[in-house]
Amino acid sequence: MRITREKLLELALRETEQRASHGNVISGYVIGSVAKGTPLLGGTADIDLVLIHNGKPGVTREMVPLSHQVHLDIAHHAKDRYASPRDLRVHPWLGPAICEPVFLFDPKHFFEWAQAGARGQFYRSDHTLARAKAFLSRARQARGLLPLAGRWLKIYTRTVLEAANAAVSLCHFPVAGRRLTHALRHASEEIGHPAVYDGFIHLIGADLMSQWDVPDMLSAWARAFDAASQISEAPELAPCRRNYYQSGFHMFVEAGHTEAIAWTLLTSWEQAIHALNLSGIAAPHIPVWESALACLELTENSADKRSQELESYIDHIEEIIDKWATQQGA
Repeated sequence: MRITREKLLELALRETEQRASHGNVISGYVIGSVAKGTPLLGGTADIDLVLIHNGKPGVTREMVPLSHQVHLDIAHHAKDRYASPRDLRVHPWLGPAICEPVFLFDPKHFFEWAQAGARGQFYRSDHTLARAKAFLSRARQARGLLPLAGRWLKIYTRTVLEAANAAVSLCHFPVAGRRLTHALRHASEEIGHPAVYDGFIHLIGADLMSQWDVPDMLSAWARAFDAASQISEAPELAPCRRNYYQSGFHMFVEAGHTEAIAWTLLTSWEQAIHALNLSGIAAPHIPVWESALACLELTENSADKRSQELESYIDHIEEIIDKWATQQGA
């Protein structure tokens, strides 16, 4: 199959119409790289499809493989989530997501109504500031929970991302997905604060990846992911995600941008190790995982130091936001 944006949208529409004919789906739209027109990375793509249900959906997220190269990443939302469109415009993630999607299916114009309310004055400075501060608040709250976190690295990496997105939101949609590191670099330059990108790279240990034997680490990641995908029902560990992640890793490494794989590699590897731990079969995978974390200074022994650095980073982000608000009169 020759992968084009038009073909991917056709596949998403087909899936949406099929589900609407057999269930309570009332609207469907596409976000992410397909909506932006840049679906392929390393020859693979996922289609970020959002389905709105007239009632509570049975699952919140699922992966549907379409080929070795393409799969659907489907988010399921209840209709009630869109009940207050004006509140959505200041939601840090959902507001930007519904601002410029690709409409697929909306026979009763429900999503069109919700989107119109959310997009009204979306770019007004006070609404932009509200989204940035929402990210900042989430980061501060999560930072406070780090000493109590059972899965320290999961909370830590998410907090770093949301802190960075607090600054990004001043001029850009939030960064996410396989391209998030490159998108963050460009957004940081756009807002005139490259330290946002530099701090992110430092906090996740990407500036220390030269200490890694990258091929060995990617092989270890793949073994852990394969083992976890056989026993876990987590959508993020679905077998179709393996090639999707791996193709992106290889593309960035071959292009000399190894730091660009760090966040996705760490977060997916951590989830795989967690799933294996729950099943009591993680032991063969732990030594190389702990060695990787030690190289990046992300072990529990480094937690206090990293938490302090993260707090300083969040403080710096807050200064950027406050300065921007003053300049904009927000």
